[in-house]
Amino acid sequence: MTAAAILLMAVFVLLQIGSNRHKSIILDEPNHYRYGWKILHFDSTRFDDSKMPFSVFNALPRWMAQGLLPPGALRRHLETIEFARYVTVAAAVALGWLVFHWTRDLYGGAGALLALTVFVFDPNILTYSGIVGTDLYATWMIALTVWAFWRFLNHEGPGTWQKAAGSALAFGFAQLAKYTAAYLVPILVLIAVGYAAPTLWMDARRRAWSCLVRRVWRGAGWITLYAAAFLVVVNLGYWGQRTFEPLETSHFRSTQFQSVQAALTHLPGLRIPVPWSYVEGLDWVFANERSGANVYLLGEFGKGGVSGQRFPEYYAVAWLYKEPIATQLLLILALGAYVARLRLFDFRRNEWFLAAPALFFVWYFTFVYNYQAGYRFALVALPVLFVFTGSLLAEPPALGGRGRVLVGALVVYLVVSVVSYYPHFLPYFNELVWDRKMAYKVLADTSLVQDENHWYVRQYLRRHPDVILEPDGPIAGTLLVPVEFYVGLFHSERFRWLRENFEPIGHVAHGHLLFRVTPEALRRVTEPQSADLADRES
Repeated sequence: MTAAAILLMAVFVLLQIGSNRHKSIILDEPNHYRYGWKILHFDSTRFDDSKMPFSVFNALPRWMAQGLLPPGALRRHLETIEFARYVTVAAAVALGWLVFHWTRDLYGGAGALLALTVFVFDPNILTYSGIVGTDLYATWMIALTVWAFWRFLNHEGPGTWQKAAGSALAFGFAQLAKYTAAYLVPILVLIAVGYAAPTLWMDARRRAWSCLVRRVWRGAGWITLYAAAFLVVVNLGYWGQRTFEPLETSHFRSTQFQSVQAALTHLPGLRIPVPWSYVEGLDWVFANERSGANVYLLGEFGKGGVSGQRFPEYYAVAWLYKEPIATQLLLILALGAYVARLRLFDFRRNEWFLAAPALFFVWYFTFVYNYQAGYRFALVALPVLFVFTGSLLAEPPALGGRGRVLVGALVVYLVVSVVSYYPHFLPYFNELVWDRKMAYKVLADTSLVQDENHWYVRQYLRRHPDVILEPDGPIAGTLLVPVEFYVGLFHSERFRWLRENFEPIGHVAHGHLLFRVTPEALRRVTEPQSADLADRES
């Protein structure tokens, strides 16, 4: 089983190498890289909200190259953002290995290989494993923390404190990956309460108050350990710069932090026990998240056509279209098989650790989260679902021969569906969007494109010199327009004439749409506009 897992991870790395070969530097990659470089030089000051110390790993090759290698081609290559992406790939391999081992411990080798296969051929994991950013790091560290918490709470015998310390350190380091990891606090509390509730209830029913008090005190000790790990790790991650800033004189952007500040004004002299850059970034993220984004879903800007109004169904729709159909069916089959064999599992000790994070994130992304600018934000919920999928092949088997053939067919379908998009995994939509050039009718923003396909556009224009790229106004000919321009996320008025009158006839690397506008069709569009303008002038 281990050899098969290594082979699967090798396939994953090869897919990353091929996918990254001509991928342009996208959106925020330079800023993540820049912040990692700043941290390496003992400077944690912020220039925006969401850059995190974990980006130091992406900047390490450059730092090592400059310190160890003479000037030359190899050094220049190691200093590039393109090479820095492979540090994220290494983190993704570690996440895949965690998924494999966690599933094997729960459900055996066959289930572990199934879970790892679903991981390796998840197009969203493939996308963000090849980018300098925080999404994959957060997904890895949140999964690692929950896994370590599972090992700690289920540990019996000597070594409990070591398991607890490992779990607490994982929690602390997760806070350096992405601010989404702050939600590990309610997630771990939810898990702990669900795990301990039967025992506490039994103590209360037996009136074993001394046992109950001892358990509560022990829990308080574990909480103290996690708080201490958080303070130590976060202070180290930000080099302890501007720790103990006065709360009273701090300037906050978000209503959440302003409310806390106002509530504690009667306690003068309070200081913040973590570096200011950590607090400033978290406050900034809260403020930006509350302000929302230019939300686009199913051809509509804002729920009910109200610009900026969040869609409660945004991430459910994104899951439906962005996750492979085979993955969704395998998860449904796993859930059905689990319910049918419920007595064979220990939900409280095992599956509760998978269900609690999944349920929390479903609630959070459905009812709370405002910044609906891409499916990538929900990446953090995927690993526990992959692990649970492995329960489908747990012993004793839930499936007969035909059932296993069905699972095998779904795995083949998964591989074919995802690889058919190679090397472009970011714009992956499952077969519910059969005509791939029409994916913009479902989602746009970072769920479809992040400006990563410049090389492919240049190659296309070189082969088709008559094609007009991003025209300034109505014009006849074969046009090539970025998806986000066409749908109106940017330059809305500039391309309104195209959006309201023409549909694409093709695409280039999924992120640019092709249109053919004949002179006759252009006249039909422009002449009514000219007539309207003349009427208004008269």
